[in-house]
Amino acid sequence: MSTLVPDTLNGAILLSIIDFFLSFVVISFIGFVLAAFPLLNQLGPGIAAKIQHQTPPVSAREPVDMTADDHVAVISSAIAAIVGAHRIVHIEPAHHGHAWQAEVRTAHHSSHDVEHRIPTQGHRTR
Repeated sequence: MSTLVPDTLNGAILLSIIDFFLSFVVISFIGFVLAAFPLLNQLGPGIAAKIQHQTPPVSAREPVDMTADDHVAVISSAIAAIVGAHRIVHIEPAHHGHAWQAEVRTAHHSSHDVEHRIPTQGHRTR
């Protein structure tokens, strides 16, 4: 099977030259896209005015008044549909204290405990 670029020093130089010029093409494309942004900003107010003058679509459903318990039920059923046959044991708001952080921090620091020994008479400390 013949290769397009040989696996030699000349092939490496050829590949470097191709990459060099290809980078100019990519950078020019990025510059073109960035130059188009001001033109898009000039079109923006006209499009926004057209959108504001449109009447909103009529909703076929009535608004639903949901309580916090309803939210928990909906979230629980969505999780059950994704996860499968698992049991949700407890749901609580995320802003209740930071006890879990302290517990994890204590467990982490205790995993690094170094045993401190009192030197005996025969050993010197530095």
